[in-house]
Amino acid sequence: MSNQLNHSPAYRIKTVASMTGLSTHVIRKWEERYHLVHPQRGPNGYRLFTEDDVQFLLYLKTQLTHGETIGQLAESGESQLRQTMKDISYNFSSLPNQFQPEARHLIHAALNQDNEAIQRIIANWILQLGLEEAILDILFPLLRSIGELWHQGGISISAENRVSRMMRQQLINALRQDSSMGQEQALIACVPGDYHEIAPLTATLLLQKRGWRATYLGPNVSVEILELALRRRQPDFLILSSATEPDVQTGQAWIETMVHLFQPHCRVIAGGAGFRTLSDDLTNNGIPYLKHVNEVTTLDLKAVSS
Repeated sequence: MSNQLNHSPAYRIKTVASMTGLSTHVIRKWEERYHLVHPQRGPNGYRLFTEDDVQFLLYLKTQLTHGETIGQLAESGESQLRQTMKDISYNFSSLPNQFQPEARHLIHAALNQDNEAIQRIIANWILQLGLEEAILDILFPLLRSIGELWHQGGISISAENRVSRMMRQQLINALRQDSSMGQEQALIACVPGDYHEIAPLTATLLLQKRGWRATYLGPNVSVEILELALRRRQPDFLILSSATEPDVQTGQAWIETMVHLFQPHCRVIAGGAGFRTLSDDLTNNGIPYLKHVNEVTTLDLKAVSS
């Protein structure tokens, strides 16, 4: 069972619904009718779910997409289902074969909260391949695999975040801090509400390694801060990243902001999975969409400057 909240984050049902894509009605039904989750109650009576509960709900959701019914799953019992969840196999086919065993060790280290082992494995990849090649050929495919694993219920939120934090720190350590006051060639930022930093940090690093004056502004950067940065630094490019797909209204608001507030100052470029469904609208408004982070290396500064 997973009703122990000690030393574990506790999520209310609305947050769990947002994380899993399950409605609050379905989650309550799985609790009350099928007895598959057993959230505790907070002092105010709200249901409180653990990380294990969230992972288990994702696992159940995946089984439904494979043709099972919730009734069939309930017949197996919660304990048996949770044990089966732990046996989900890892798919690292997108990684070079020679690095797949180490990737499995990294996942086990993340599950066991062994930060030193995670750091050692990542550092060894960087030592063998160099930072840029390690990021593009191993770490990015690995992050995608871990993301898919999380959606299947095969890894906890904290384990996924532990790997991301280690990668983020490697990128931050590698970035140059240029204190000169000349014109910035590129500013890179996460859109408001987005905290996924790996891709924009990587874009910044790739540009810097090619001699650009590129600055990463951070996650969840407000429209006001972005506009102020454009006025003060006058870059040639503003690259905005979003890993999370917005709702229709928010997506259209982003495009309008880019067109009317940002484009008058510089060329605006969008990247990340969150912009994928908006790619046609972006293109129609003169905003290129980068499907992959290494496409920033194809940007032509001379064409813009001329």
